[in-house]
Amino acid sequence: MRKVALMTAGGDCPGLNSVIKAVVMSAQKKNIEIIGIMDGYKGFVEKNYVKLDKKSVYNIETEGGTIIGSSNKECPFHYPVDDKKVHYEDMVEPSIQALRKIGVDGMIIIGGDGTLDSARVIEEHGMQTIGVPKTIDNDMIASNPTIGFQTAVENAVEAIRKVKTTAYSHRRVMVVEMMGRTSGYLTLYGGFAAGADIILLPELEYDLDAVCEKVKEIMDGGKRYVIVAASEAAKEKGKDETISRIVKDSFEQKRYGGIAEKLSRQIEEKTGVESRPVVLGHIQRGGEPCTADIILGARLGDYAMNLIADGRSGFIVGAQEGDLVKTKFPKVRDARILDLDTNDVYRTARDMGIFFGVKE
Repeated sequence: MRKVALMTAGGDCPGLNSVIKAVVMSAQKKNIEIIGIMDGYKGFVEKNYVKLDKKSVYNIETEGGTIIGSSNKECPFHYPVDDKKVHYEDMVEPSIQALRKIGVDGMIIIGGDGTLDSARVIEEHGMQTIGVPKTIDNDMIASNPTIGFQTAVENAVEAIRKVKTTAYSHRRVMVVEMMGRTSGYLTLYGGFAAGADIILLPELEYDLDAVCEKVKEIMDGGKRYVIVAASEAAKEKGKDETISRIVKDSFEQKRYGGIAEKLSRQIEEKTGVESRPVVLGHIQRGGEPCTADIILGARLGDYAMNLIADGRSGFIVGAQEGDLVKTKFPKVRDARILDLDTNDVYRTARDMGIFFGVKE
């Protein structure tokens, strides 16, 4: 192994730069050169490379985002080509051959389910590849937690705590919309730690009338405000999720959004209590990584580098109950949803009186 290409793709999150630094520094001890691929699979196909060395990763572990950029649209085996009329081509093999021409023997690809599904295809085309899982949604089977999740929880908690002061001042209901797609981890952990009164998860369809009754009960009980933490994919019983738009050329075409606006309006209409929507959006995935994500990113980056240096590939590295593990690239992308029957945070929150949108 002489050269290894490193790439971050999909949505960014805190902790990516910690992975990058660990890979570069670990590779240096093994006399392996690291080539950074800029802007995810866009750079992979369009041959946009940069050399990464000790100087380029100095002190980056405390920075959010990724120094080599990312993109959550391009798919290398279904890549848009503008040749008078836009059409799509499989660009995996020519992209691999371009890397081989500059001496690259293997790849470390950091990303979510969509990104690592493409990494599996690259591995099947003969390029030794290791995947590193990252997502603030914490919905990847390969690792629990995933890189970025713990910082996103901290960001959400800080934001909700600030919302509380204005909610108290004006006796309002604040419906806080949180990311996570179809997995409720971020909403549950962030909402619970921030002291939300009501938490609505995608794994449990809510009863709108029951939610409104709970709002009135809380306000009639003397509390001046109500905080509702709502997952972007939460949905009312018998209704569809709230979709903001469809992005056809993206790994994840369905984009959730709008639940806070809709639900706050419904609550105000049914209860007469003034309600406001708050969309945390990309605040959750921005800023400096927390200590836990810096450490997790470094551990997984070093583990990935050691595996590929030893000629072992076709794995996603991860952490399970604190231990480093590796799993083969799956043929089918299965998201890890929140298991309400076994998750003790959900049980604790429920026992402490947090309402989850349905009457027990």
